[in-house]
Amino acid sequence: MDLGIEGKVALVTGGSHGIGRAIAEELGRNGCRVLIVARGQAGIDEAVAAIRAEGGEAAGFSADLVDPSSYPRMVEAARACYDAPDIAIFSPVAPPPGRFTEFADTDFDGAFHNVVTSFAHFVRAVTPAMQERRWGRIVTVGSGHGRLPGRRATLGFDYALANTVRPAGLGLSRSVADELAQFGITVNTVPPGFIDTGEQYEAFFRDCAQAVNQSFEQFMAGLIDRIPMKRFGTADEVAGLCAFLCSARASYITGQYMLVDGGRMEIYY
Repeated sequence: MDLGIEGKVALVTGGSHGIGRAIAEELGRNGCRVLIVARGQAGIDEAVAAIRAEGGEAAGFSADLVDPSSYPRMVEAARACYDAPDIAIFSPVAPPPGRFTEFADTDFDGAFHNVVTSFAHFVRAVTPAMQERRWGRIVTVGSGHGRLPGRRATLGFDYALANTVRPAGLGLSRSVADELAQFGITVNTVPPGFIDTGEQYEAFFRDCAQAVNQSFEQFMAGLIDRIPMKRFGTADEVAGLCAFLCSARASYITGQYMLVDGGRMEIYY
């Protein structure tokens, strides 16, 4: 399927690893000129090399997504390499797991900043050129807990911060989608379920297992049992949907929240 985005400039935050990297590579395969944004230069260089090895165009920019000043600078970096972004992927710094009683006010403030305020800075930075062109795509790699709070009974661990700030992030995304639709800009959220992203996901779930006094193997078996498809998803499966939402063919899809979770969340509504 021709997605109609060859030559478009795609800015992908968190693009050096995991789901972000899979999205960057998928957009590169579809002809986008990709700017990968992440903190670690080594990971950026590896992701850029992977896209170029498949014949795509890619460059990198090192930035800390927690720093508000990084957002206009990453847009300027895209302009310097290619042009202003037509496509923008936001992968926020995810809140850690834990119970309400384990967190201080500063933890809630930080989580809100990372998920909500940083997205506001991101949108302000990428949309002026999109509005001028009357074409743009924004996709957030979100969380299933934007609509359904995660509970220990269904997750196997506590997720108080995400339950608090993810709905706010989704609410802002929906509000922005309504305001930008008249300019031909779509804004959607893709919440992944349990996705195998290698070492990063394993470290996260090892911490979760320890928090509930289970072995890693026992904990993972319990998670998989809660997924109707009886397996974790892959980063490529998330990237496929994100790429379609960034396509010319998805021009009438906006303000949406599309789970990629093997059917897991639906069974708890």
